[in-house]
Amino acid sequence: MFSETIKPIFVEMTGIQLFFSERFNNYYKMIDKNELQVIENWEQQQGERVFLRDCLALSIAMSFNFTTNNTDRKYTVIGLLEHNAKNNNDMEAVDALAQHSSKTIKELPFYKDADYICAVPPRPGKNFDLPSQVTEKVAQTLNKKNITNHFNYGKEKESIKSSKVEDKWLYLEKSKLNFDGLDLNGKNIILIDDKYQSGTTIQFVGMKLQKAGAKNVYGLSFVKTMRDTDNQ
Repeated sequence: MFSETIKPIFVEMTGIQLFFSERFNNYYKMIDKNELQVIENWEQQQGERVFLRDCLALSIAMSFNFTTNNTDRKYTVIGLLEHNAKNNNDMEAVDALAQHSSKTIKELPFYKDADYICAVPPRPGKNFDLPSQVTEKVAQTLNKKNITNHFNYGKEKESIKSSKVEDKWLYLEKSKLNFDGLDLNGKNIILIDDKYQSGTTIQFVGMKLQKAGAKNVYGLSFVKTMRDTDNQ
């Protein structure tokens, strides 16, 4: 799991090479005091970022949505921004999320050098779509081409919010989502979504980008929910 989530970014940012142990099926390195300081600084720099394991090349959420999973839970800073932006159409929160997203992309290897940026495409006719709003602002800030409008739905996309996790992929397939009009061969794409819970939607869209020729898809979600499953 470490090699599929944190390791590429850790090695690139710290310059510390790790070795694989077949005995323990994990990575290790004997470090000195200077390297320990480098590692501690790197950990502090990551802040509340959540490194996720899925089928994308890399996948990160900027924070959890809540501080705990208890009944008295409180929103994190990013969690409150996501809530206000999505539920209240708060444009100040949208701007703040765009700033946090841009900062994250500029700080992270692989992400900062990506060719294009894309939002998980909204269903047609949706009045307000948070990932699209933020992605357009981030694209302008970082001078990266926003390719979201190259997606189209062959059939009307149903809302899958209330669907069980095991049914979501089937509903997404029924929408006939397609990407066309742009050659992605060998390109690296940042794919943005608002909330990562089961991860089904962002991985489905990532698969479509890969089928269109994308070399790597790097997921960036605003928040990760405190649990991995939903609607059980």
